[in-house]
Amino acid sequence: MKFKFLYTKKAAVIAGSVIMIVIAGLLIRHYTLGDNPEYRTVLPGGKSIDELGGWERVSPPEKDPVFAYADAINDIPISVSQQPLPDSFKTDTASHIADLAKAYNATTKIVAGDTTAYIGTSAKGPQSVILTKKNLLILIKSQKTIENIVWEEYVKSLDGSGTGRTPKY
Repeated sequence: MKFKFLYTKKAAVIAGSVIMIVIAGLLIRHYTLGDNPEYRTVLPGGKSIDELGGWERVSPPEKDPVFAYADAINDIPISVSQQPLPDSFKTDTASHIADLAKAYNATTKIVAGDTTAYIGTSAKGPQSVILTKKNLLILIKSQKTIENIVWEEYVKSLDGSGTGRTPKY
C-alpha cells in the first residue's frame, strides 16, 4: 500500500511539473511572439517598443493587422498606429495619402525630411496625423494640439528600427 501511495504522489508531482512547464512555455511564447506585428515597423529614434509599453493590436482579428503603441510628445499623450501600406496605395502613393488625409480632414501639410505628413486638428484640440514611411501607413492621434515644427521632428525621428517581433537574445 505504501508503494502505491508513493507512486501516486510521484505521478502527481510529475504531472504538476509538466503543467507548470507548459504554462511557462505559453507565457514565454505570448511575451516573445505574442500579439506583435509580423511586419517591419518604425519607432521614434532612441526608444524601444518595450520602453513604449509594447504593441497593441487595434484592428479586429478578422481584419488585416494594425498595431499601435503609446508615446508622448511634450507630455501630450499620442497613439501611433501602423500597418503595411495597402496594395492599392503602392502606386501613386502620394496621391492616395493626400486623398486619405482629405477624407480625415487633415489638410495641413508638413514636410519632415523626405516624408510628407498631413495634420488635422479638431475644434477641441486633438489632432490626427497621416503619413507613409518605410512602406507603412501610419496614423498618429494626439490628445491636444502639438505645434507643426514639433510634429516634423517626431515624424523625422521615426526610423526603421522596429522589427515587429520582440527579438530573442
